Amino acid sequence: MSRFTFRGDDPANPAEPFWPQQANLPREVILKPYPNVPRNTLDAAILAEMHKSQIVGISAAFVEGSRVSWANGYGWADLAAGRSARADTIYRIASISKTITATALMQLWEQGRFRLDDDIGGYLGYPVRNPHYPLVKITFHMLLTHTSSILDTGGYAAALSATSRPPLREILVPGGAAYSSATWDDHPPGTQFNYSNFSVGIIGALVEVLSGEPFDHYAREHIFRPLGMDASYAAADLVSFQKLAVLYRASGGGRFTPSFDYYPEGERPPRRVSALPLGNYYIGPAGAVRASVLDLAKFMIAHMNGGVYNGVRILRRATVDLMHQIQWYGFGLEGFFRQMGLIFHITNALAGRRLTGHYGDAYGLLSAMNFDRDEFRGVIFITNGGYYQFVESGFSNIEQSVINHIYARLAVPPKPLPLVITAVPGDSKLMAGKRQVFYQVAPDAHAGDLFTPAVTLADALEAAIDFDRESNTMTLVKSGIVLTARPGDRFLKAGDERIDLSIPVYSKAGYIMLPLIKVLKAFGSVVTCHPTGNIAATLMPGDRGVYPWS
Repeated sequence: MSRFTFRGDDPANPAEPFWPQQANLPREVILKPYPNVPRNTLDAAILAEMHKSQIVGISAAFVEGSRVSWANGYGWADLAAGRSARADTIYRIASISKTITATALMQLWEQGRFRLDDDIGGYLGYPVRNPHYPLVKITFHMLLTHTSSILDTGGYAAALSATSRPPLREILVPGGAAYSSATWDDHPPGTQFNYSNFSVGIIGALVEVLSGEPFDHYAREHIFRPLGMDASYAAADLVSFQKLAVLYRASGGGRFTPSFDYYPEGERPPRRVSALPLGNYYIGPAGAVRASVLDLAKFMIAHMNGGVYNGVRILRRATVDLMHQIQWYGFGLEGFFRQMGLIFHITNALAGRRLTGHYGDAYGLLSAMNFDRDEFRGVIFITNGGYYQFVESGFSNIEQSVINHIYARLAVPPKPLPLVITAVPGDSKLMAGKRQVFYQVAPDAHAGDLFTPAVTLADALEAAIDFDRESNTMTLVKSGIVLTARPGDRFLKAGDERIDLSIPVYSKAGYIMLPLIKVLKAFGSVVTCHPTGNIAATLMPGDRGVYPWS
């Protein structure tokens, strides 16, 4: 199994309830010549990439500030019907759905319905424990960072293919009809990254319990409708159902097999309602949303702009910043995941930028939604199938090349501006430009410096971060400067320079603490310490933190 297999929701089974099995799927279809005539160099570049990888269709959009500045479609939405892909073509977006599910949960967090470190069992109404570690609670934060120790194997995998879906409790509680030890990782909850669709499914169930509403209804009324999106977790609920794209798997020899959302008669599928009570919508939240790139852009703009789109607020700015900042870092799925927010994936592998968003991979479809938190630019890319290949970054050649082409041609290089980082004594956060970066644990004042969690500093600086357990070494990288620190040492190293400290580097509640002022100066900041205790640092622009160890 590779990182690529689990970029999206389950690759072999419908990750949504009640998808009708379609007996009239054609065996194979052949890719037709594209209907597009290139009008500019970007069109020509995208079509050339599609030809190389025999891509069925692509829709993409580029966002700047609060508007879509460019959008287009290429190739085919439905090969058999000869329907072309357009900017308003609707796709099942796979795991980008997770960001919408997380947004629903965080709306309820804003209302004080739960705390991120609460035990989820207290809300589901039954204990949820990894049988290998029965004394360790499983929290909302763990679900949102894929560290819950809950896996897609075992009971969840069986439920995906079951004729009748078991209640969630039957999968999670020992003695349940669908309970399996294979559902649980052998690492303690909170300590190991395991990309988990089931964890996000449980988030969907928790949204139902906390809100008292069916999950799909909640998403429609609190996210899709306020933003003006024609989007749904069920195809039957789409207003423009006729715009839905067929998904295709490559079947060899340039041929394709329809794999999902194939309705040859054009008839809307029946909407089926679960007989299970609220708190059981655990298949669907991980990957079942249908939306066009134009509608998905409305959601992305809201996240880019502090929770607001077109005057409608779906989240507070502080909540959005919390969701986007580094909550976990490491080496997940062979390095495809290196930094995670609350469900949001942070990557340095595309377009020479640090981008925040999510990606999807299911039934032949690939999808990407990502944005630069400081430039306020973003891109959405969806393809419904092709003979693409995955490359070293963990992305496919088609999404990586198309996204790079879009940024290269549409993103006018921003005027280099210094990054201003400020810290106020007693505050719960740093400010990095307009971004709020919340401390994971409170900083400590020592010898004229403010010892701050290394991960907070990495986020504020947009530096790459890594911790090597074998050498017990923390590494931050930005603008070609490599800073290393080891707990217990009375010094930092920035390249060949040794920076002596008044006290050793230490760990607090599991977070390595580094001296804020010395770290900022090591990366070239001009630091001012005010008599009030406020710290202000100005950092001139450099690279965006490329991983030297990747």
